[in-house]
Amino acid sequence: MEKGMKMTKDLLRIESRLKEVLKPVTPRADFVTGLQDKLDQEMVKSMKSKKMQTGLLVAGGIVSLAVMVITIIRSLTAWPGIIQGISKNLPKIRKRQQAVSV
Repeated sequence: MEKGMKMTKDLLRIESRLKEVLKPVTPRADFVTGLQDKLDQEMVKSMKSKKMQTGLLVAGGIVSLAVMVITIIRSLTAWPGIIQGISKNLPKIRKRQQAVSV
């Protein structure tokens, strides 16, 4: 407890000493304006980049959805052909099995 109070007193003493030694500086108006312009340009770049990322993410989602729908439709429309192929070849397979078992 005593150690914490000593650190607080030391910090307060350092702070008051810095206030005496250091004087506030007012920046030049052109420096502030230039800095503000640079920050604004960076903000615009950041916003454009964010919009592009969002657009690419949405486009990727749409493409993925389209591929998934096409895959589901193909699998559903392929079932009748698969079933027809199995039922067509099933008698041949059964004959082979009977021939092998005899």
